[in-house]
Amino acid sequence: MGARVGGELVSAGHDVRWLATGRSDATAARASTEGLTRLDRLEELVDRADLVLSLLPPQHAMEVARLVAGVRYPGTYVDANPLAPDTLARVQEVVEGAGATLVDGGVVGPPPRDGGRTHLYLAGPAGPVQQVAALVSGTRVVPVVVGRQVGQASAAKQAYALFNKGRMVLASLAAEVAAVHGVTDVLAAEADRPGAELLGELAELRAGLAGTGWRWAPELDEIAATLRAAGADAGAVTGLADRLRALAG
Repeated sequence: MGARVGGELVSAGHDVRWLATGRSDATAARASTEGLTRLDRLEELVDRADLVLSLLPPQHAMEVARLVAGVRYPGTYVDANPLAPDTLARVQEVVEGAGATLVDGGVVGPPPRDGGRTHLYLAGPAGPVQQVAALVSGTRVVPVVVGRQVGQASAAKQAYALFNKGRMVLASLAAEVAAVHGVTDVLAAEADRPGAELLGELAELRAGLAGTGWRWAPELDEIAATLRAAGADAGAVTGLADRLRALAG
């Protein structure tokens, strides 16, 4: 997702930099394909940058915030990760304590592509939010300003992620019940019902969840924390996260 969003910004005429230190050959290949500028020092990465975009598995959001704060970046810092209120507040404290301004963000949809529908939810101070919205204008990433309160974009992203990812994990559990009792074909035959399309691709779904569980489970952990902060029961979401960890091995 990060590389693809970066590529969209490159296509709109922006210079998008990435830090090569400690990254894999696969990351380097994606960055090269998208036309991103490779740098080896963090100071060079943020020097005179219009903004820093943090878009990654949420378990690393705090680490990246601390890295950027460590070089006293003074611009706009966009945290586009699905974070719980307490986590986002800590990110905000770190980056703004070093001189930056936080914009809360969240990406909904697939990595941007033709025929896709990728939204970038934004919330926070009006000026920086409009700055980010203007930067992605004309790309296949559609900015959606959801409010002026930091946390609203993350909440909107989390609500959609809980629905979308949650139904996939539930479908994998339904498949397990059916498999134990030898009725997988009966379950799959119901895939033509409205909203039941996932039942027609259960094997592919399980394989996909096994491949994404390492990053989806921490996302659901953050959603569970959001629910607990709101005084809601997070037990079901915790169970979904545990299921993803089991599938991912």
